[in-house]
Amino acid sequence: MDKLIYLVPGFISYIVLRPFGLFNFQSDTDRQLTLIILSLINSGLSTALASYFWKNSIIAMCISALIITVIYFGLFATYNHISQKIADFFDVNIYDNMGTMEHSLSQNFKGKEQFVISFDFNNNYIASGYVRNIDDQGNQQLELYGQKEHIYSIKTARNLYAENDLNSIIVDYKNKIKSYVIIF
Repeated sequence: MDKLIYLVPGFISYIVLRPFGLFNFQSDTDRQLTLIILSLINSGLSTALASYFWKNSIIAMCISALIITVIYFGLFATYNHISQKIADFFDVNIYDNMGTMEHSLSQNFKGKEQFVISFDFNNNYIASGYVRNIDDQGNQQLELYGQKEHIYSIKTARNLYAENDLNSIIVDYKNKIKSYVIIF
């Protein structure tokens, strides 16, 4: 029973890496499987470190959590960076399980930020701001930030949209919302 403590670094790795957007879950099962795999890998490393270096101490668990989290960060960051290039080379769509909004907002534009302006189907302003966090549960939720909210007109949003080919419009027919994604 005392060996179960070595599963903790998997959760620590998950908690530390989650804010970086390195995980993309389509269901709770995906999240649970990832936690199990992280915990098992960390458990093996923790046990090895504890057995050989620190004689089953909590220090081994903390050091292994740090080591494995850095390794995971490198692996996931590299994968997220090159996965689209590999998918394009093999003509494969890696975003099949992603929702449209999540796919659009998961694009990484070097040195640029995504700004979203949302309207209902009657062109009434809803919200705007820079994208900070995207819901990965398929709920079409996102967190926006900015210093002060400015109420945009549909004309302004359309003009901003026309300025860059990287900009996009997400139309949500179910909730009757259209969102202009502007790259700055």
